[in-house]
Amino acid sequence: MAAIYSYQPIGPDRKSARETLPARPLTTPLAAQPLQDSRMRLLSAVNAMPPLPAVLSQLLGLLSDDSCSSTEIAAMIERDSVLSGSVLRCVNSAYYGVSSRVSSIRHAVTLLGFATVRNLGLAFSMRRMMQSSQPAGKTYATYSRHALACALMTQFLAHLTRSPELEAAFAAGLFHDIGKLLVFTTTPELTPKIIQEWEGGASYSEAESSVLGVTHAELSAAVVNSWKLAEEIELAVRCHHDPASATGGHALAPSNPPSLAWLVHAANTAVKHAGFEAISSPHCPPDDPLDLFQRLSLGNQLPDILEQFQAQFQDVQAAFG
Repeated sequence: MAAIYSYQPIGPDRKSARETLPARPLTTPLAAQPLQDSRMRLLSAVNAMPPLPAVLSQLLGLLSDDSCSSTEIAAMIERDSVLSGSVLRCVNSAYYGVSSRVSSIRHAVTLLGFATVRNLGLAFSMRRMMQSSQPAGKTYATYSRHALACALMTQFLAHLTRSPELEAAFAAGLFHDIGKLLVFTTTPELTPKIIQEWEGGASYSEAESSVLGVTHAELSAAVVNSWKLAEEIELAVRCHHDPASATGGHALAPSNPPSLAWLVHAANTAVKHAGFEAISSPHCPPDDPLDLFQRLSLGNQLPDILEQFQAQFQDVQAAFG
């Protein structure tokens, strides 16, 4: 099973946020100084992101070990009472459809499987980390809803396409827009300017680059790098708006297995189309995901996929509280 977490310190292979983002001129014209200042504020925010909780780090380490047992996983989860309660609440939710109530973490791990427990841990831990620095309630609520929706859809598409990146799919979908959360919390006064340029005809990423000097995808990749998650996750979040760049410019084709970046891109497009947007505008309606799903050989299944997703997401959201 491919590890999604590694313990290497930041060094030659795992760089700081400043090193992982595209280089900018060292000398900046006076008129461009606000752009440079915004970029530096966001880079500082990336480097100040809290580390993954210790229990979650250890749990991820165990889950990348093929020899670990349900007993070991359960013992690790039981050390964190909040995580324990969250896992039990989820396994007893309508989404998982367990016939009788589960009260044992060991039984829950057996029923849900290692990968699902890891994914739940990631989702709950992200919410916990972000609670202390949330932007306005409505903004955070729509962001959190979109992140969870994209994580579930990415995992769903990975299953349907028999992707070799199945283990990393949920995490890539969950963290793909975490750079937006940084923008919302670090430079909230600039979000209206980004939206104005977006509504004026620029893509959202072009608007961010113009206003901030950096895009949310670049920031998301820097955060994932700082947490030392697997490089395929970092690449997917960095390229989720330009997935061809993750595969050397190769377009998505039915004859080729989709990369993780393509899966996140398709999932992101689909959940936005279904109404789960992190940020929206009546002037910029979401793209139709049909073409992407056709290239994933799922075009005929799109209506059914979206219908099933809408129904299941309500149960998942209720389980997450």
